[in-house]
Amino acid sequence: MRILHVTEAAWAGTLQVVRTLAADQVASGHDVTLVYADHPQAPADLALTAAAGVTLVPLAWPRRSPPGQLAAGRALRRLVRERRPELVHLHSSFAGAVGALALPRGLPLIYTPHGFAFARQGVGRAIGAAVRAVEALVARRCAVVGAVSEAEAELARSGLRAPRVAVVRNGIPELDRGVPERSLDRAAPAAVSLGRIAAQRRPAATARILAALAADARVSWIGGSGDGNDSVVRDAGIPVTGWLPHGEALERLAEATVYVHWSAWDGQSLAILEAIARDVAVVASDIPANREIVGARQVCTDEQSAIELARSVLRDPVLRAELLAEQRRRAPEFGARRMSAEWLAVYERTLRPASGVRMQIATAALAAPIIGEPWI
Repeated sequence: MRILHVTEAAWAGTLQVVRTLAADQVASGHDVTLVYADHPQAPADLALTAAAGVTLVPLAWPRRSPPGQLAAGRALRRLVRERRPELVHLHSSFAGAVGALALPRGLPLIYTPHGFAFARQGVGRAIGAAVRAVEALVARRCAVVGAVSEAEAELARSGLRAPRVAVVRNGIPELDRGVPERSLDRAAPAAVSLGRIAAQRRPAATARILAALAADARVSWIGGSGDGNDSVVRDAGIPVTGWLPHGEALERLAEATVYVHWSAWDGQSLAILEAIARDVAVVASDIPANREIVGARQVCTDEQSAIELARSVLRDPVLRAELLAEQRRRAPEFGARRMSAEWLAVYERTLRPASGVRMQIATAALAAPIIGEPWI
């Protein structure tokens, strides 16, 4: 199969998912091209993806402005004419809009938003309505909306009236082999957050939670801000590492006792999966995407509840052992090999759909998520 992956997201977990997926599909014998935005935030280790046999194509996508999107659309259309893929998988809202509007009809398109733009906080009513209209158009134009969580699938169905939705949960290679149990007695208790300091991660609230844990553990934010403004975290007394190489950031995460993931919205967080893979107890905000991964016991509806749960995990080794055991039980559902196999099943169904049958791709069952809650 000739597969073309397209993503504009060059600094978040989205690109990590796409790279993992592309490399695994090459290993399965497919011809895979990864088109990515060529700008300063693009990671330096993309060459590792090329070494796995993936054809990398940088695309001039300097800004998220209308002229920038038009230029990217023209370049993508030329690339499709040259490479003649059988199927194009569009990752992120911007890639979805550009691909859906620029690419020829008849070419099967899969659209995976990795977090719908219309569901994000802080978007005004008029802008939110316009974004929803665009994403609804993309959902109808593409052969399938491929959601990365049941929560994202429900938004596609109820928020966009998407006619064809498939669910393939994100996965990472470390969880293919299960999570080795680690000693509960680490060098020193530590509570951390991880990733980009941005509105999605509610940095002010996260900083308050971490600050409340400082008497019980070393606290820090592993990551940084895209615009260099991390004062909302530093002013709360939380050390910020700044951007680190991916491997070094994960080494820091592995030293932690508790990982605080206080997101306002998520498609499905890779940071949570990375913490689970390193046997770090997760305390997360109670949004559907987070609840799907860790279950009801490890999500909290407010900051005080998160502080109390994280503090209990730090102080009570029995509770910590119970939560880690539950994380290990859930971990196999989030491996990369499973993710890749399920996406290939979606592709094959898209290229050869059964006559008259509405697409539904079944995935391994987890504890039933609660769908329809507001994305707080």
